[in-house]
Amino acid sequence: MKATNQRILDAATRIFARDGVSGATTREIARVAKVNEVTLFRHFTNKEELLRQVVLQYSKNFENVFADASFETQAELNRTVQTFVLSYSKMLLKKEEFIRTFFAEMKRHQTLCRKLFVESSQSVRAKFIIYLQTAQKNRLIRSDLDVSTAADALTGMLLIGVMRRPLTKSVYTYERYVKTCLELFLKGIEP
Repeated sequence: MKATNQRILDAATRIFARDGVSGATTREIARVAKVNEVTLFRHFTNKEELLRQVVLQYSKNFENVFADASFETQAELNRTVQTFVLSYSKMLLKKEEFIRTFFAEMKRHQTLCRKLFVESSQSVRAKFIIYLQTAQKNRLIRSDLDVSTAADALTGMLLIGVMRRPLTKSVYTYERYVKTCLELFLKGIEP
């Protein structure tokens, strides 16, 4: 059952990336997943729910970074943030086509895309912010810093890096960009 579910999600990711929200059909997703549409609908109630699950599975890949993360020392804080940044940027790069299509569709499906974007990032964002707030209480982060905005700034920089990658890859590598974002963030939050 899990294997079928994952096959459908993988197929949906490819079809949504290729055809967009409007162009993707459950029939095509089922064909690519090598299941019939009835099976697809047993796993996912409709196309919107399928898209929702595709988006949600991305955040599940790295939200556990903060589960047992320590913030006793600056080195531990830096290591945890680096682990998060590397896993987040890896996911963005892996799902680049889907992300591009998703952003292109935002204007046409604004309410749906906004809802999915907020819902998919809510859990990991909250965990990141709580982690930063705790580190701030431990005096590892500037006391005057709004950590919510700082967290959004970091993830925003990483997201834009993927979107700009085709334009900048002849100037610098994506890895260099990610490293620079990480360095800027860590220097900017220092007490």
